[in-house]
Amino acid sequence: MSKKILLLSSVIFLSSCAATNISELGDKFLDLINPSDDATEVAMLSGEENLIAMDEAGGFTIDELEELSNDELIAIAKEKGLEDLILLDEDGNLLNRDQIINAIVESAALLESKSEELESMSDDELIEVAVSKGLTELIVLDADGNLANRDELVEALLESAAATEAAISEFGNNADSFTLYFAYDDTEIDEVATRTIIQHANFMQENPSVNLRLEGHADERGTREYNLALGENRALSVKEVLGLYNLDDRIIVVSYGEESPILTGSNEEAWEKNRRVEFSYY
Repeated sequence: MSKKILLLSSVIFLSSCAATNISELGDKFLDLINPSDDATEVAMLSGEENLIAMDEAGGFTIDELEELSNDELIAIAKEKGLEDLILLDEDGNLLNRDQIINAIVESAALLESKSEELESMSDDELIEVAVSKGLTELIVLDADGNLANRDELVEALLESAAATEAAISEFGNNADSFTLYFAYDDTEIDEVATRTIIQHANFMQENPSVNLRLEGHADERGTREYNLALGENRALSVKEVLGLYNLDDRIIVVSYGEESPILTGSNEEAWEKNRRVEFSYY
């Protein structure tokens, strides 16, 4: 029996049982199959390892995660690179259970989408992505210059994506802001904005696999063409400050002009919110 079939069968069996102890469920399942090397390997798994194996085989739904203990959730979160999100009290109890559950689900969805995206890429496209993520040393080419380790490179890129998402999520909990606001018809970076930009620069330096898209916006006043240029210039002014930290090659600039207001309305309250640059990491 292959490991994959055995593992999937384990998941089906375990999910149908009423018992709550993962190790006991594993023992019951092993009683139903013939001993083999694969079965021995499964039998040696701890409760936490069983959970991780089940997650890798098919993932958990929110309802299934809700039924897990805090320790089990922590084990899965650590396996997914979400350790920085875990908040414990002085007694070691999990303080942010709902956040961890949501992060696990979002991480699984992200990786599934990312996996499909990477699998659809050509070898040259994969190499380009790997280089952009600082994984050049993992690229192996054959004598003809073709990618010789496609599967390994895809796996490394998925691990990088998971780590990046976890880092961005953690930074989001601590950053002052992911949005900078501007005065009317202005691109000037004030002191408050400068402090925020420096915070983002430090984050990017600490996380070399993270790239940034600066999205410039304007309020509705002025022509469409003028506001597109204004949004771009606002984003470029932010990039100029980040460039002092040698981050230029990891930043792209886009402008939406007046086309993507965060608040609708022809009044000062809406205009103030729409004159902005947003930080979007990927």
